Amino acid sequence: MSSNSRVVAVACEEGTGLQSAVSGHFGHTPFFVVAEISDGQVGAARTVASPGHGEGGCSMPQFVQQLGVRAVVVGGLGARAAALLEAFGVEVIGGITGNAGEALRALAAGRLAGGDPRCSGHGGGGHSCGHHHHES
Repeated sequence: MSSNSRVVAVACEEGTGLQSAVSGHFGHTPFFVVAEISDGQVGAARTVASPGHGEGGCSMPQFVQQLGVRAVVVGGLGARAAALLEAFGVEVIGGITGNAGEALRALAAGRLAGGDPRCSGHGGGGHSCGHHHHES
């Protein structure tokens, strides 16, 4: 890995690689598309099944960190997951829609504009997440 590279995980709804839709919620994502971004280029991507939310909500951030990931791209996530990821040194790029390939290419080109990734309203009646599209 060069000094200008980092491993990125995109939380995804499907296990269809770069065509997978970005997941709306980190804690419920069934798959991650993991790729290295180096010098403005996206390297080979692999799809990894998620371990699931787990007891106490700690397993997903820890799982991502164990993959060597330095940034997570996602539609939204709860405050606890965001805090754990940040504590593990993983950058959170939230508010993203589209598919994994689009998000990775936009990130590599410096054009991925995230919004506030924090979701609210967990529990009872659902939740709301602020989602934004990447810049074209």
